[in-house]
Amino acid sequence: MPCVSCACRWGSDAGEPTRGLSDCHLLYARRRAPLERKSRIRPHAHEGIRPYQRCKPTGGPVLQIGLLGTLQVVHDGVHVTPSAPKVRQVLALLALRANTTVPLHQLVEELWEEHPPSSAATTLQTYIYQLRKLPGLCDPHHPGAVAGARALLTTPGGYRLSIPQNSLDSQEFAELAERGRASMEGGSVAEAADLLQRALTVWRGPALSDLVLGPIVGIDTLRLEEQRYEVLEERLDADLLLGRHHRLISELTALAADNPTREGLHAKLMLSLYRAGRRPEALEVFQRMRRVLTRELGLEPCSELQRLHQQVLAGDRCLDLPGGRTVVHGPPATGAPVALPADVPLVGREAELQHVARMVSEPRTADGPRCVAVSGPPGAGTTAFAVHLAHRLGEVFPDGRLYTSFGAAAGQLTVGDALANLLEAVGHRRSELPPHEVDRARMFHAWTAGRRVLLVIDDVASIDQVAHLLPADSGSAVLVAGYRRLYGGRFKSRMDLAPLGPEGSLDLFVSALGPGPTLGDPPGLYAMLNLCGNLPGPTLEAVGLLTLRPHWSIHQLFDWLSRNRPACAAHQRPHPFHHVVRRCGRLEPRLRDALVALARETTGDVTVEQAAAILGVDADDTEELLEELVEFFLLGVDRASEPTTERFFQYRLAPLVRTALRAMPQPARSRHAIQGGAPQSAA
Repeated sequence: MPCVSCACRWGSDAGEPTRGLSDCHLLYARRRAPLERKSRIRPHAHEGIRPYQRCKPTGGPVLQIGLLGTLQVVHDGVHVTPSAPKVRQVLALLALRANTTVPLHQLVEELWEEHPPSSAATTLQTYIYQLRKLPGLCDPHHPGAVAGARALLTTPGGYRLSIPQNSLDSQEFAELAERGRASMEGGSVAEAADLLQRALTVWRGPALSDLVLGPIVGIDTLRLEEQRYEVLEERLDADLLLGRHHRLISELTALAADNPTREGLHAKLMLSLYRAGRRPEALEVFQRMRRVLTRELGLEPCSELQRLHQQVLAGDRCLDLPGGRTVVHGPPATGAPVALPADVPLVGREAELQHVARMVSEPRTADGPRCVAVSGPPGAGTTAFAVHLAHRLGEVFPDGRLYTSFGAAAGQLTVGDALANLLEAVGHRRSELPPHEVDRARMFHAWTAGRRVLLVIDDVASIDQVAHLLPADSGSAVLVAGYRRLYGGRFKSRMDLAPLGPEGSLDLFVSALGPGPTLGDPPGLYAMLNLCGNLPGPTLEAVGLLTLRPHWSIHQLFDWLSRNRPACAAHQRPHPFHHVVRRCGRLEPRLRDALVALARETTGDVTVEQAAAILGVDADDTEELLEELVEFFLLGVDRASEPTTERFFQYRLAPLVRTALRAMPQPARSRHAIQGGAPQSAA
């Protein structure tokens, strides 16, 4: 005979006489509750009680219980949430501890804390009875229960809500968060950010926001809210790694306003503003945070936040994205990493852009990723060309577009450093990377496997620098911007960027200079552009000089560019000679000294024999030296027209190169050093 209060079945199946309500196991356990709270030991079932067996699922209606927001119970698409406040409290506690037994004393404490009424046991039985009438929660041993239904079970010492884990939104949240953390640890930062965001979208509001919370459920909701905050911070960290600082600013501003003492959120807001070029606002965030802490808590900001404040004040480059990159905001919906320098518009390069775009977009082959080498004279804009093209090709390479350079301001990078920058861009922590280059290459190769990625490698001198950086998938491609002509079987195609020509450089000059007084002296303007080699880099630097010195005319600018000024050319910023000086700094000393000597001693084309006389070395060595300089785009070459030469070619220095080299210090090296200097790697 079932108990009239809680539907437990005393002894009737075991041949024992039916007992009264006072002998019900619910009241028996209630009397023992004070001892349980003292000993923290769950009591065993007393004699005569048999716990119910969990029914095996056989399909049927689906039950969903929502805790992350208002309490919701949905059965087969229909809301069946109970309305009685105490019944809702009981259901919330049972759901928070789903598939485990909730002791009776915890249920009583949750409902009435330390002051339960004398009828607490009976009243609790009534609440359980009301819950069991909900579809999907009926006890399978209760009369009228649907066969195979999940149940709110009576167990020794309490009750257990036995439901599948996927019936709870809190479990869905936990599983998505765990998958996101695993992706982050595995280096898939974009995937991690997506999973963590999906976990956060499971929440509909503060946990159990429509309940009057008792001491036990109240603690559990605080635990859930803290887990939510942890996942939010992890997702924000992933977005910052992906360079999404621009789109994070509005979200972080609102979060910081809602959580005025959360130092971690304020630190992320400061970093996002700094990376977006809004340093004054980043500093104001710190001052506002400091005022709140000192006024309300009497505390100073933590050491981490103070250190970040000092770094923002100093413009510390350590706060920049790995490798000094500026990552474009608004990445693809797939969350693929896009780590590229900022895009700049190009003038007069559309034909070359389309040609190289066809090269890197060709159908995949079994030969590995497509590699295209782009090079040109100093100031031709190979870096801007490659980066601009990479920005265009997002749809062709949906799994990522990455950038690395061997020409860092602090000195030449190694291949291992370049790999570290790339691995950071895709989500790895630099401190956790293996120390050896070959292991880093293996990690990057593994990440690119199965992905269509475009990689831009800048300031390259030889094929050896590129070999370990190549993606694994044949659907990927590599754009290599070299400061000399590159060769090797890896490069399927090459593109040498030529000068823009008079009209193209004039268009660039006028568009960069912007609206202003009409520039007179068109012949002088063309002469100045010709001195700049009709190259984008020197032309833009000339515009920079006119911007800094608006009182100058074109004639004065041309006069300034034509002078020999050894003392100031290397330090003047901006100046059109910068690109030539930088290219010459990459040369072996013997090449650089020979080039400076030729610039000082010649005024026009020079034959091999004439150059040999100037350098004091034999003709064969001189010819080889001149050809190496042609590879660096520092010498032009023509068919020999001088009748005195026995060689096929004669060589010339562009006006820009000649003027820049004459401004450099006189070389002090001997002829023997020029002739016999041991070759060094240009890398």
